[in-house]
Amino acid sequence: MRAALVLIDGARVDVLRDLLNRGDLPNLARWVIEPGGLTTGTTVFPSTTGVAYIPFLFGRYPGSVGVPGIRWLDRRRAAQGSGWREQWRAARSYCGAQGSWLNSDVSPAAPSLFDLVPESIAICTPLTRGLGPGANRIATRRAILGSAAHYLGTYEALDRAVARAWVAAANEPWRFLLVVFPGIDGIAHLTDPFHPRVLESYRLVDRAFGGFVSRVRRTGGELPAMFVVSDHGMTQMREHHDVAELLEQRGVRTLRHPVHVWRRGAAAAAMVSGNASVQLYFEPRSGRGTPLEESNLPQSIVDELVAMPSVRLAAYRADDEGVVIRTREGRALLTDAEGLVRYQPENGDPLGLGGYIERDDRELLALTRETDVPDAPRQLLQLFQTARSGDVVLAAAPGFDFRGPWEIPEHRAGHGSLIAEHMEVPIATNVALPDSPIRTVDLMPTVLECLDVPVPPGVALDGTAFSKTAHAEPLTR
Repeated sequence: MRAALVLIDGARVDVLRDLLNRGDLPNLARWVIEPGGLTTGTTVFPSTTGVAYIPFLFGRYPGSVGVPGIRWLDRRRAAQGSGWREQWRAARSYCGAQGSWLNSDVSPAAPSLFDLVPESIAICTPLTRGLGPGANRIATRRAILGSAAHYLGTYEALDRAVARAWVAAANEPWRFLLVVFPGIDGIAHLTDPFHPRVLESYRLVDRAFGGFVSRVRRTGGELPAMFVVSDHGMTQMREHHDVAELLEQRGVRTLRHPVHVWRRGAAAAAMVSGNASVQLYFEPRSGRGTPLEESNLPQSIVDELVAMPSVRLAAYRADDEGVVIRTREGRALLTDAEGLVRYQPENGDPLGLGGYIERDDRELLALTRETDVPDAPRQLLQLFQTARSGDVVLAAAPGFDFRGPWEIPEHRAGHGSLIAEHMEVPIATNVALPDSPIRTVDLMPTVLECLDVPVPPGVALDGTAFSKTAHAEPLTR
């Protein structure tokens, strides 16, 4: 029994379906979708590379394992008076030299798929915890070609290297294989999600899949259980609303990447993911270990941020329990107790759910799939599980992000928000799909079930194997 997970970073489900309908992805159609199927799943918040890989390899939400974003602030380490090295370490960013720290920042209590399936191989992944010696393939080429691609846009060269390594590993004695293609995400950031170069990257992945299948079948082997997925969607960005610069204009000295992580007298920190979400930390040098609750937040600043046209919603911790959701039109409280999620609008209807709702997790997932922010209740609750998350979190409205055009290179498309085009992802597999909504966090327990590998006693997963997912038709509002 073998299983392979092919992660096409940044692939949109509508683009994938369109290319399939045109006949441009014949290998994916024949070897995966025809014997199994294709569905639309939901990813995690923030919907961004690296962070959104955690569900696939750990079966957990990022907030459950202590990773609130691709950038976040370690409040204790950032305390006033700590040295320059500690200040740099405190301002986490997995986009550069600290990229490998993602492995150690994920809670050590959470075993990875690589831990549970020692006969694993991975190609081009930032998450490598649990891999055996020699199992992390093309690591050096990933570093060199990835750096060149970031500044020169040469993502096709990186994807071709991944394709060659994938085909070469086809008949090795692995039980689990992870293959990551970064090109669609990288090229779309520089252009848009529908650019001809982006579409050709989908076709490149399909051709690589054809080569993999040919290599397996040439030696009489059977195809493994295949899962072809994405970690997030993408949208074109019409406007950059750099929150850090906006705070600076209002006299709020703000710590942020890449060169202001040592900012003296900082009253706030802005940590951007994707770039369509941002976590704001107030009093970042205070050294306190716990986030602020509503009554201690600078309400005038929060009100001004909520009023921005670029903000789809803001969220922060309530004074007693739960998460407060704010939009320009309303306010609501989210709580989770005894297996039921409660959505209590206090005025307006920030999530567009039609009013007060109390549902179990899967029922609420089905209901929210009909809104512009699918799975928002669960994703906001999971994010605020970790004390590492910001005091206030903003999710961008369509067409906006929270980082300026000064970024090198400028992002013309992005992701990270809770909006449907960022949260909805393709999930294709040659095994049976459930007839109910699924999340990317459900993949890991499904892979373990395919491999007949039990979850160790005492290990909790946030996902549910496909075979155990209850039927949940979308509910009427």
